[in-house]
Amino acid sequence: MEMPYVFSVHRAYSKRSNHLKAKTMLELFIELTNQIFWVGYAQELAKDNPAGFQFEFNEFLNSYNN
Repeated sequence: MEMPYVFSVHRAYSKRSNHLKAKTMLELFIELTNQIFWVGYAQELAKDNPAGFQFEFNEFLNSYNN
C-alpha cells in the first residue's frame, strides 16, 4: 500500500544546516498512537489485528480529509 506524503513537514535546525523532513501519514499515525497509548502500539496492532490496524489508520486519514 502506498502511503500519502502530506500534512507534516518538520524543520530541523542545527548550527550547520537547516533542512526539512517530510513524514508520511503512516509515520504520523505511529507517532500519535505512541503518544496516546504506548510505544509500539501501532506495530503491535498491525501484527495482532491487521483489520483493526487498517480501520484505525483509515479513521486517522479520514480525520484529515473532513
